[in-house]
Amino acid sequence: MLKYWLAANFVQNVGPVKLKKYLQGLGSIEKVCEALSAPIDLAEKEIKKAEDKGIKILCFDDLEYPAVLKQIYDPPSIIYVRGKIPNNIGNSIAMVGTRKATTYGLEITKKIAGELSALGINIISGLAMGIDTAAHRGALIANGQTSAVLGSGVDLIYPPSNQKLADEILKSGGALISEYPIGFPPDKWTFPQRNRIISGLSLGVIVVEGHYESGAMITAKIALEQGREVFAVPGNIGLEQTKGPHWLIKQGAKLIESIDDVLEELQHVININKEKAEPVALKDYSGLSEDEMKIINCLSAELLHIDDLSINSQLPISKLSSLLMMLEFKHYIKQFPGKMFTLY
Repeated sequence: MLKYWLAANFVQNVGPVKLKKYLQGLGSIEKVCEALSAPIDLAEKEIKKAEDKGIKILCFDDLEYPAVLKQIYDPPSIIYVRGKIPNNIGNSIAMVGTRKATTYGLEITKKIAGELSALGINIISGLAMGIDTAAHRGALIANGQTSAVLGSGVDLIYPPSNQKLADEILKSGGALISEYPIGFPPDKWTFPQRNRIISGLSLGVIVVEGHYESGAMITAKIALEQGREVFAVPGNIGLEQTKGPHWLIKQGAKLIESIDDVLEELQHVININKEKAEPVALKDYSGLSEDEMKIINCLSAELLHIDDLSINSQLPISKLSSLLMMLEFKHYIKQFPGKMFTLY
């Protein structure tokens, strides 16, 4: 059965909605493939490739295909999965936002993601830099579960700097999910298209930061069309990054001051484990020097090389190295091999 779904998925100009209409008219996926001259041989090769790489392929009729995703208007007929789709996938909340996040945005994202995941809620995001990365990281820090929906094949991590984060998600029991074939490269159009899966897998979507036309706002719009709840985190009114969330709040999105606002809105559909819950404190940067704050403000939740950090902060390498050592000692930042740094 899988090879037929996969073959139909390879037919050009036949998306999920059109395939659904063919199924309604012809009665079975086998008849659809016959009518469309779908490439069965290509599907068989893809299945073998997936087996070799340890990738699971789920078709729409598969028992493991997330039931919550089937509810949307245009669910993907095929999803590729690395890792394991969490048992709590139907108990998920998405967190999305800009790649160019503020320090506050990154911290509040990690705090909210950590506190929600500590309640047994799966955190879904897109593995992009900035807010996405902070959402995954917050869940991992709280020993919770998180899943990433990619704008590429599940074997191609984008951005490459998030390879380590992807590995951590898999190690923690989470999943990397995509509708794109193995080896499919990311493109400008693949990210907006995958956003419907991010919201489709979720009971609600939290927008932290983003401008009016950002991918996060696209996800929020799709979420509303799918009947999902939309939440927004307020921020500094003078920043470009807060214009999106503030506009959503004006349109009726639920303003978030704490996770209680999320839980109250979703109380009839979400399952929580209150015994696991522990408040996550925001980092206190008040005692840091001006130069140390330059470093904090330059670092996003993604990895940054020391040379780039020196350029962005306008601090010489000799002085920067000393400051980085102190910040790492104080648990404000983390260092990875190759002199790469990120916020803790």
